[in-house]
Amino acid sequence: MGMENKENKKKGLLGYAAIMGVIIMLSKLLGLFRDILVARFYGMGTEAVAYEAASRLPVTVFDLVIGGVVTSAFIPVFNSLMVKKGKKEAMGFANAYVNFILIVCIVIAAVGVIFAKQLMWLIAPEISGEAASLAVDLTRIMFPMIIFTGLAFSFVGILQSMGEYNIPALISLVSNVIMVCYLFTLNTFFGVVGLAVAMVIGWLAQALVQVPKAYSLGFRYKPTLKIFDENIGRAAKNALPILIGTWTTPVCNLINSRYASGIEEGRGMTAIGYANRLYIMIVGVFSFVATNLLFPYFSRAEAEGDRDGAKRMIRTSVKTLVYIIAPIAAGIMLLSVPFTSLVYERGAFTSSDTALTATALSRYAVGMLFMAANEVIVKALFAAEKPRVSMISSIISMTFNVATVILLGERLGVGGIALISAVATLVNLAINVAVSHRLGICRFTLRDILDFGVSVISAAAMIPAVLFISDSFTSNIVVILLSVAAAAPIYFVVSFLLRSEEAKFVMSAVRKKLRRI
Repeated sequence: MGMENKENKKKGLLGYAAIMGVIIMLSKLLGLFRDILVARFYGMGTEAVAYEAASRLPVTVFDLVIGGVVTSAFIPVFNSLMVKKGKKEAMGFANAYVNFILIVCIVIAAVGVIFAKQLMWLIAPEISGEAASLAVDLTRIMFPMIIFTGLAFSFVGILQSMGEYNIPALISLVSNVIMVCYLFTLNTFFGVVGLAVAMVIGWLAQALVQVPKAYSLGFRYKPTLKIFDENIGRAAKNALPILIGTWTTPVCNLINSRYASGIEEGRGMTAIGYANRLYIMIVGVFSFVATNLLFPYFSRAEAEGDRDGAKRMIRTSVKTLVYIIAPIAAGIMLLSVPFTSLVYERGAFTSSDTALTATALSRYAVGMLFMAANEVIVKALFAAEKPRVSMISSIISMTFNVATVILLGERLGVGGIALISAVATLVNLAINVAVSHRLGICRFTLRDILDFGVSVISAAAMIPAVLFISDSFTSNIVVILLSVAAAAPIYFVVSFLLRSEEAKFVMSAVRKKLRRI
């Protein structure tokens, strides 16, 4: 009976993963389409530089002050209360937590609006005066979205803890629809100022779209504040280490943008922004599905004492992500120019913009495997309520990134800045894996390590075919399609011949499907 329940749970997780994967893929594609439209209308001109700086600032401040805490501190406490004290107690904590986050976000938004000029100097000190002035105005429009961001992530924590994954996966799709509709219809009339307003409305929609489902699951909002509630205190106890543990990406992006703002009159910052969003989109389709789906499972497993099940899921998740992302990372590194050109080069986005952005993208791609694996390990540490580990690794990797960019950033250009970010992610991952192994949270076997190596070797085996195709054709779409058609079979065959467990699983699944036919 126990085995049957485990198998049903596994099938349920796989089903959720498939649906989430489709939703997140659609959201990421629509987000990419949004960026394509922004690039088409604004290129890397003054308005593009101002929008890049202004849109990044509130998100960065949110991530630095509270971002990683909202769901990561909430979910373990909520799941523990559900298991030990029941739904009523858990939902009471949820209401108190939402109010607490709401007040914190209102304060952050007010500070951001008042000190927008000073904060803009911090993130982009070397952009032109015209771009800086516009960026400050846009920042004051966009900073209130932090309030809606906090609410949206609070509802994500509630829904995911209650086993609802599809609506949280859907929220980015909703906001991207709003922004794409704006760019197609009203952008001609209201320009970049209207785009900033559309972004705020998009985040409001992300919060509102979750309310009906939260209500149906039993959440009832009451405007009460219980700062000294013991469960709020329990979440707050882990808040600071969790927050610092999630600082690596926002702090590194902040420093990278700051120094890139001095490259080619701000074009370097915009190129870093375009490349980083492509990079996050590609990695996020896979790693975010795994972490968003599995984090509540890890938390419940810890609360129920099922550590062996959690360990197996962590190992399997990391191995699967590495197997999927290794060939994608290799392909992006090799085809960064045609890929960037195909995605962005139209309208105001020129071939020189493509070259600058592609340089950054190819270097970011080096860190794809590290980022995906680290997402899983960090969530496992949070679920085990060991956030200090990721805090320490984050501090070390941030120090490496900041020091190296300060010393070498502008001399290395956008490619060097992006590569430093990738290496910093590797440093973060290495520390998290080493400590997780010592604590018994995640222990990779020799077979796991060999499978990681097989994925990398198999990806390397694709290189000659991809280079031959890219040298033989000039059309971007032809190069990309032919490269995928040639590289995918090579990757799978080599990994299968080298006895990759993931390749064996794929082959077994294909055989089962063929037998049914």
